[in-house]
Amino acid sequence: MAEITNRLAELRGRDPEAVHEKSAKDAAVLIPLLQKDGQWHMLFEVRSPGIRQPLEICFPGGRIEEGETAEEAAVRETAEELCIAAEQIRVIGGMHRMMRSSGGFITSYLGILSGYEGTFNGQECDHIFTVPLDELLVMPCRIYKGRTVSVRPDDFPYDKIPHGKDYPFRSADRSWYFYETAGGVIWGITAEILYRCLEVLGKKD
Repeated sequence: MAEITNRLAELRGRDPEAVHEKSAKDAAVLIPLLQKDGQWHMLFEVRSPGIRQPLEICFPGGRIEEGETAEEAAVRETAEELCIAAEQIRVIGGMHRMMRSSGGFITSYLGILSGYEGTFNGQECDHIFTVPLDELLVMPCRIYKGRTVSVRPDDFPYDKIPHGKDYPFRSADRSWYFYETAGGVIWGITAEILYRCLEVLGKKD
């Protein structure tokens, strides 16, 4: 009794702990812009064949390490993957923070590359390509809507919950985004990040 009472006193005024936000899978990406042929281009990477999700199109980025902010992670990962100095990256601002289907959050930032000459880390990136921003702003995005459902193990104790196997488990609405560019098909979380970013860039005040 006294031990619990003391513990309750210690917890007085405690801030809520963000359990899901402390995921080891939290990541950050940079949406890189650069000037090319007198116009703004957006840069994309094609992932190396030897890593997870091989040959898929993505933005530079990766896991947020302990002790760094999401913005710092986006800059660090971009510098490492494009073989440039962090000083060549100017972050314009944060774009969006969204939940990944695999767990954890991914935060995106819009940034400008200066003095970039097409370099990249071949262990992580197969090649890079750019698309004029003006093209992206008018490019159609195909959106496919569906639902995700949870899959329970064979030994799930249905007998311990009301209605057993007929329990109304919730599923979640989800959309899948696709862009078809000259550099390849952009889809999944990268396409959604792109879609949300273009929404912001294309807004008229």
